[in-house]
Amino acid sequence: TYYFAFGSNLALQQMATRCPNSKYIGRATLKHFRWQINQRGYANVVPCHGFWVEGLVYEIDAADERRLDKSEGVAKTCALYRRPIAWIVEKGGPARILTDALKEGGTAREFRGTAKEGVLVYLSPEFVREGAPKQEYVKRINSGIRDARMLGMTDEYVDYFVR
Repeated sequence: TYYFAFGSNLALQQMATRCPNSKYIGRATLKHFRWQINQRGYANVVPCHGFWVEGLVYEIDAADERRLDKSEGVAKTCALYRRPIAWIVEKGGPARILTDALKEGGTAREFRGTAKEGVLVYLSPEFVREGAPKQEYVKRINSGIRDARMLGMTDEYVDYFVR
């Protein structure tokens, strides 16, 4: 399963802890959604034509998906959706990138082409009013933004949509 991270799960250490079997695949953009901090104080994505959310994509196994379901509160406040995602790529899509990277003895850090794929996205359709971030969440979000910028998330996106 491919998973699209956009909130505190942008933090590499948090993802490694929550999903120890996950493999980072690359950056991606979720079109026609916008990033928000909702009234509960956590990151969410809400439908919004003409906007987009930048994030990181991981390949996760069933055990990691169960862990994410629990940490994201699927049974309580979070809905689970598979959404089309526009990959930021320059050649071929996830399978090709991973194959090419392995042939070159490296790892895939960024997709290079254009492809669409069903990707797991956690969002809260019930809690969509704007809010302030919970104090404990600010540090995790900032850590995630630093990591995502290091992996190529654009400054323009962070400055305009997230900050």
